Formats: sequence, structure tokens, C-alpha cells
Amino acid sequence: MRFRGCALSVRGASHEESGECCQDSARIFTSDDLAVAAVSDGHGSEKHFRSAVGSEMATRIAIRSICDFSERNGGLDVLFRSNPEKTARRIAANMICGWNGEISAHLGLFPLTPREQAVCDKFGGIPAESMYGATLIAAAITREGYFGLQIGDGSFCALSDGNITTPVPADAALVGNLTTSLCDSDAINSFRFFYQSGNAEGIMLSSDGLINSFRCEEDFLKFGRRVINSVRDGSEQFLGEHLKNRSRLGSRDDISVAALTVEY
Repeated sequence: MRFRGCALSVRGASHEESGECCQDSARIFTSDDLAVAAVSDGHGSEKHFRSAVGSEMATRIAIRSICDFSERNGGLDVLFRSNPEKTARRIAANMICGWNGEISAHLGLFPLTPREQAVCDKFGGIPAESMYGATLIAAAITREGYFGLQIGDGSFCALSDGNITTPVPADAALVGNLTTSLCDSDAINSFRFFYQSGNAEGIMLSSDGLINSFRCEEDFLKFGRRVINSVRDGSEQFLGEHLKNRSRLGSRDDISVAALTVEY
């Protein structure tokens, strides 16, 4: 197997104008027999004033959790084939636990500033995890299949047998600007997942700033196919500038993309 991949985040047009930082994060990891990708979108509202840090933590913890779980259990495919829901839930639980642990450590190293404390006081206190609130999409390609986990908005595309699909189940809780989140008290119950045996040509994970810059899902899926093909061909160097233009002319939001391709 030979994997190729790319991960990048661009600051949204609205954040460029306001001087705010990008609150998305994207990351990939590849080895000889496993490729993992993760995308996270920090909430960015007043209560979630450390969400840029929270999204970076989320992608890092997600990849570490999948890799560690695979190593401890001798791979992922047997577990997913035997009990996909239990396996996905165990991985999601590890991600949530690791993310909350990172938050505790970060707060210990970087206590709230006077300005951040004032925001907490304004709202009568804010739970630590809410300060870092973010969504998360994580995925892996193995020798025998591929899977994805998701909490919150954003999109997952998979290219297999020439067909581009969005295999993660829809979430009825995502209405308008409402989203589920890693910072929810029942986050474990909001993760959606899928597992598919067989070969995947490639996958693309993206924050909602990307799909919201398209008029319809069909156009978005066509773009997902182009991204996967460009990564496979090694021609993805212009993707960053394209995403910036997408933000300026479309969602005006931060955009993150993580894509993987594989040759068997």
C-alpha cells in the first residue's frame, strides 16, 4: 500500500477582515498499513474563546487515539467487522477523554487571562470544555476497509469504485447554526460513524466552511472528487489558494481539508 495525503486550514474572509485567527485544524498521519485524517472546527463564539486551541487538540488527539487503538488491538478491521458500534464508541470515548485531559493540562499551564475571566463572569461561569469547544471528524483507511467518526457539522466524502459518497449518517440535531460538539455533556452519544470493508480510492474530510460555499451537494461532491484526484496525482499545491477564494466568494468562514488516497 502507498498512501498520499494533505491537510491544510485557511483563515476565512471574515476572520481576515476582523483580524481573528483561524479556528479550524486539519491533520493527517500515514504509516505502511494505516492512514488517518482529522478535521476540527472551533466554535469561535464568545463563550468558546479558546476554540482555536481546542480544535488543534482535537485533531491531534483523534489521530493519536486511532493509532493507539489500532496498535493495542492488532488492527481495526476485525473489531469493526465483529462489532462496529462498540468499536466506534470505544474510539470516540478515548478521543473525548484525551481531549478533556489536554484541556485540563492547558489550563494548568495557561490560566485564564483577566479578559477571559471577565467573559466567564459575564456568563456566570463557563465549563472548561466549553471554552475550547469544537467539532471533530476523524477517519482511517486500513488494508481491509475504511471508517469515519463525526461529531458536529462538516463533511466526509469517500471515493470508492469510482463513486463519491458521504457515508457518515446525517444528524437530525444539526439545524441551522446549531451543532453538536465535543464540549457537550453527552458528546459520546452524538458521535456518528460508519465502517466499510473493501478498498477506498480516497477520502476527504472538511469543515462546514467548505460545503457552505457551494450551492448544492452535487457541486460539493464534484469538488471532493477533484481534491482526492489532485492528492493522488500530487497536484494539490494550489488547493490552499482555491480554498481562500471559496471562503471569500462563499461562506466567508475558515475552511479545513484533510484528504487521503491509497494505492493497493
